[in-house]
Amino acid sequence: MLKLCNLFIGVPMRNYRKIISKALWFLLVLFYFYTTYEVVEYLQRSYSRDITEDRAGDLSRQLALVRYRLEASVSSEIFQANALASYISVSPHSTPQQWLPLARDISRKAIHIRNIAVAPNDVISFVFPLAGNEKVLGLDFREKPEQWRTVQLAREQQNIFVAGPQRLLQGGEGIIARIPIFADPPFNTQYWGVCSIVLDWNRLLHDAGSDSFPTDIELAMRGVDGQGLQGAVFYGEPQVFTKPLRTETVNLVSGTWQLAIMAKPSNSWELWLRSNLVRLLGYTLSAVLFIAVILLLNAYRNARRYSYEDVLTKISNRRRAIQMLDKLQKHGSYFCILNIDLNNFKQINDTFGHVAGDAVLIEIATRLERELRGSDMVARIGGDEFLVILPRISDTNSVLAIQQKIMTQVCAPDFVWQGITLPIQMSMGSACYPVDADNIEELLHIADRAMYTDKQQHRQCEMR
Repeated sequence: MLKLCNLFIGVPMRNYRKIISKALWFLLVLFYFYTTYEVVEYLQRSYSRDITEDRAGDLSRQLALVRYRLEASVSSEIFQANALASYISVSPHSTPQQWLPLARDISRKAIHIRNIAVAPNDVISFVFPLAGNEKVLGLDFREKPEQWRTVQLAREQQNIFVAGPQRLLQGGEGIIARIPIFADPPFNTQYWGVCSIVLDWNRLLHDAGSDSFPTDIELAMRGVDGQGLQGAVFYGEPQVFTKPLRTETVNLVSGTWQLAIMAKPSNSWELWLRSNLVRLLGYTLSAVLFIAVILLLNAYRNARRYSYEDVLTKISNRRRAIQMLDKLQKHGSYFCILNIDLNNFKQINDTFGHVAGDAVLIEIATRLERELRGSDMVARIGGDEFLVILPRISDTNSVLAIQQKIMTQVCAPDFVWQGITLPIQMSMGSACYPVDADNIEELLHIADRAMYTDKQQHRQCEMR
């Protein structure tokens, strides 16, 4: 700690101010970016939560609509086809020619029915339409274990049994409704056979809207043969049911299906942009605002600096010096000023050019600032004229000591410019407030007269 204190003891006051100013700017910038981060991320979280909830609601409604359409289509078309089974039940001796008009009318109304088959004694003897379904004529369900199982279930339950989806003998996939027919309703002791209704599974899915979900949403269904949660997955991927976004249950005539949707990983640029919209806009706007503020502050700082700074030497100008003098007078402080004018400066300009003269002015300003205190001010108030303001100094001995220091440290070392040695000579005059004058104008006038007196003495010495 002692070493650190010793390190700062030798730092001029103006450097302290610069260090503190830079530290404050750094903290301000840090606070700005931290605040920006917190605000943008809060808005992003709120926006993401809102769009997630809105999207979840939309997807939930869409899934419910798919469930409703599946339920409505499957149930309504099976019950329409049940009319044929009811007809046969009350007319067990009716013939295929009598079934044909009714089957044709049912197929015309129920757009998803692919075919209707009637199997007296569980052997198919009638199918409509016949075209494309010739393979099923004469099929004995007892010879097809999987199909026989569903026929037996319908017979045992004495109710419609919805089987599938499953592969069909004639190709493709379908939902098969097994409608048991009894010749003695409502006692149902005389089993006649079965009426099978095949629904086009792919068309049923399409019309229900299964392919209308966004590309990053995956739909799956399970519950083959209406087994619901315990049934196998027959559409989509099984992992959809591990963490589904939403689920719906399709109630069938016998059993249920379960629908589920899940968001799958997506590298879509559009999805990423939509998900990070607030973050992109927020950080872009904050960056633009930060740059704009920096540019404005820099423009203000430059304008202020140029209004108080000498363009050539980068030290204070006359305006800044007068402002400091007025401030010291207003606060009732005591101070002294030194009016400095270079000797033979015109000769340097004429001999070596204005570039050399400018170099001399810059060097003098640098030397003066180096040798004076941090609280002192050095200002260029004319072409080759400088003003030094010395706060908290009022006695003549202190002023003379400072003048001697300036003569020794500023004038004595030669200034070498481009290999040319340029001598530095100056005349100085001093005045103290309020000893010599009680107003700034008179104080400057006294110091100016003293400087010209000193300059005259230098000329007389040179003439000797």
